[in-house]
Amino acid sequence: MGKRTMGKRIYREPTVEQAAKYRRIREMITAEIPEIMREANALRQGRRVKIQEAVMMLKAERELRGLSLAEISERTGISKSAISKLENNQEANPTINTLAKYADALQMELSVTLTDRVGY
Repeated sequence: MGKRTMGKRIYREPTVEQAAKYRRIREMITAEIPEIMREANALRQGRRVKIQEAVMMLKAERELRGLSLAEISERTGISKSAISKLENNQEANPTINTLAKYADALQMELSVTLTDRVGY
């Protein structure tokens, strides 16, 4: 095993066996990345759907109460354009604070619940 220096660190060249082992590990990780990405995207999409459901409920309640975007803007301190984008953009990713402000403006309470997933 040879030594080489870079700055203050000393690097040792791996043995042939170590290099082969590291190569196999990299290949395994590379093969697993597509499945990991699919699972992560599915989780993200599920979360997005839940957020959009909450936003749709807030919008429906706002409309039911006959409140305009301007009135909600005044009550929340969030601009009318931001509220409009939130209500109409399927890719919106609001913070919990934004949703809580919107809910407060409607005299509603935002509730976040954590539960165990089935099968874990």
